[in-house]
Amino acid sequence: MIEFVNRNLEKTEPDYFYRVLEFVTTFEMDEGKNKPFSHFEDFKGNDLHECKAKAEKYYWERLKGLEQGKYFLPFEAPQNFEFGKNAAFSITLSLVEYYNDNEYFEHPLIGEDDDTTAESREIEAAVLSKK
Repeated sequence: MIEFVNRNLEKTEPDYFYRVLEFVTTFEMDEGKNKPFSHFEDFKGNDLHECKAKAEKYYWERLKGLEQGKYFLPFEAPQNFEFGKNAAFSITLSLVEYYNDNEYFEHPLIGEDDDTTAESREIEAAVLSKK
């Protein structure tokens, strides 16, 4: 049997996966005027619970590495940060609700403020209860 797909139809049911996003910068205040760096790692698969476990493990490993490292300048906590003397980083773990490359939503679970992560955790709980 041949199956035809209408490529013009919008996808109504999303795919879900986890993403860890890292961002580091010196705000171009270092001697080399280095540009910010960002990287994301996606954790996809048929078992969303397994994807979550892998994403969490990766997140905590990367966070530890960032806290112990530097990016052209040493990292410092926000309260002690000084332009030109320190670099900054952020790292988030999110549940991604994916429809297509132009329509997707990231629901931050770790690395954002409590109100944002609380709402995202509610969304995640609903998604995981269906899996």
